[in-house]
Amino acid sequence: GGIRRQKCGSWCVKSELLIVVSDLHCGSVVGLAPPETSNESGNVISFGENLHQEWLYQCWVEMIDRVKKIVGKSNGVLLVNGDATEGVHHGNNAELIAASIETHTEMAATCLKPLVALCHATLVTKGTECHTLKMEDRLAEKIKAKTCKARNEWLFEMHGCLVEAKHHMSVVSRAYLEGSAMSIHMGNCRVNRVRTGQRVPTVFLRGHRHCGGYFSDGSGLFGVTGGWQMLTRHGHKVVPDSLPSPTALILDWSGKPNGCLPQVHEIKFHVPQPEIQSF
Repeated sequence: GGIRRQKCGSWCVKSELLIVVSDLHCGSVVGLAPPETSNESGNVISFGENLHQEWLYQCWVEMIDRVKKIVGKSNGVLLVNGDATEGVHHGNNAELIAASIETHTEMAATCLKPLVALCHATLVTKGTECHTLKMEDRLAEKIKAKTCKARNEWLFEMHGCLVEAKHHMSVVSRAYLEGSAMSIHMGNCRVNRVRTGQRVPTVFLRGHRHCGGYFSDGSGLFGVTGGWQMLTRHGHKVVPDSLPSPTALILDWSGKPNGCLPQVHEIKFHVPQPEIQSF
């Protein structure tokens, strides 16, 4: 179905559309959640009066509708680029809507299934272990991803472009340096590939830092997907100035000559203005 293995160890993807999401953090009280989830005991969990999750899910549904319009009747490839679950970590028990990572994984699978249905192949990238507890393979099985296994790194060719996808990159607390971080990572990746005599990717995809965006120097493209999670207590401590902007990226090679960079469709949502107090 749409992907074949090559001798170099990469994958060749027969598609012109790549849909990328990451950092859903399902299971967090401020992460993405479907309206209802049944846990292993049969109890039904919902976001109820949680306005953060209600807003995130509304954005998620709107994002899927917009993806449908762009994809149309073409089959795309879906890349889930890490941290689809929140996990139990660093004493965050009070910020979880369920204690079981299995429930977190089921929530993520439920949210992702409409995107999976639009695509002829799905890839899952391994994220941060404290969030995923090595459940990425379980998620890959649930959504019938390629090989039913997650990887630390995916290398695949689309429309003559080699794509490198990983979850992690450095985070930045200064918004005006976000583009610099992308440029630095892309340059570093290129140099290290050249040093070892490997083929240099044209497109680089990352998540992790929750600040979405993309950068191109004309010969390469670096894309980062924003997180589907509001600030946690930890976030309020380390990046208190950040404002969540959940995103999805669609890389579109439709009508492009083979080997050209894709058109980027960035679907981004900005958190509403909080209530301003008056005294």
